[in-house]
Amino acid sequence: MGLLSKIAILLGVGTITYVIRWHYIGRLYRSKRIFSSQDLVVITGASSGIGLAVVKDLVRRGCHLVLGCRNEAAGQIVCDQLRQQFGSEVLVDVYFVDLGSLKSIVSFVDRVGLLGKPVYALVNNAGIFYAPPALTADQIEQTFEINYLGHYLLTILLLPKLKQHPNRSRIVNVVSKAQICVERFPDTELHQLYDDSPQNRFRAYQYSKFCLVLFAHKLSSILANSNVTVHCVDPGNVETAIYRHFPQLNNKVLYYLQKPIRLLAVKTPREGAQSILYAILSGAIPQFYVSNHHSSESEKSEVNPRIYNPILGDTLWTLSRQMCRVHLLEMN
Repeated sequence: MGLLSKIAILLGVGTITYVIRWHYIGRLYRSKRIFSSQDLVVITGASSGIGLAVVKDLVRRGCHLVLGCRNEAAGQIVCDQLRQQFGSEVLVDVYFVDLGSLKSIVSFVDRVGLLGKPVYALVNNAGIFYAPPALTADQIEQTFEINYLGHYLLTILLLPKLKQHPNRSRIVNVVSKAQICVERFPDTELHQLYDDSPQNRFRAYQYSKFCLVLFAHKLSSILANSNVTVHCVDPGNVETAIYRHFPQLNNKVLYYLQKPIRLLAVKTPREGAQSILYAILSGAIPQFYVSNHHSSESEKSEVNPRIYNPILGDTLWTLSRQMCRVHLLEMN
């Protein structure tokens, strides 16, 4: 086979791969938006994966970034790399926060408050998937607390700072289509140490993301006449460390056997970040539930219909306030 024939075949394969990835993954979001140093953006889970990809885009737009990281050393490495790449004048702070500790969240909010700036955007991004059941320091099951309750408390405590922003500020929750599978609420078994099984690990993840969407919808209705908007973003299947507990992906042999499929249909962190960036940067107010920034799909076809039930929203609101009661009182 001649050289030109080989090149033609490679170009053909490359074109097909591009078309398939474009169909499943979509195009990058383009925005020329620039912020001022008074625009504070707070993001959890910011030292790797999707969170880091969001940070790398926002850092060049002039806003003041606060990276909430459980691994503060990893966050500081990211901060140092950003300053080397974009200059020492970039505004990036790294603060420790453990979403599995309500006390840690209160301390984190105190540090954000000391900056003396209104918050333009809060990105609730940190999360775990298929993790073994375990209790946090608060004696709450870790998937429920890290994926939902910790972000609930963080959002409520930062609301005064979000309301202070002179323009429309945004709360962006990173969720998953897994929320659509939940049929029972409340499922208090999943707030505690449940029996370990593959089925229950999936249930715990689905339930935690359902709670995050349900809370977001309730909060959105409460803030309807304010300058704060609330959004849920489903980034899709993204290759990040969130799958470290999942047997099909932490097995090296299975991981490499699946590589052709992942190449075609699984997003890189940068690609997964695009809908989140849209929710943060869009000049128009995004819809409540975003899966693709270029998609025209109906929101209701992607969201569990139970989130629209006001009784369930009120139930979660009351339950969450009770579980965080001591820490909410400390801040008042």
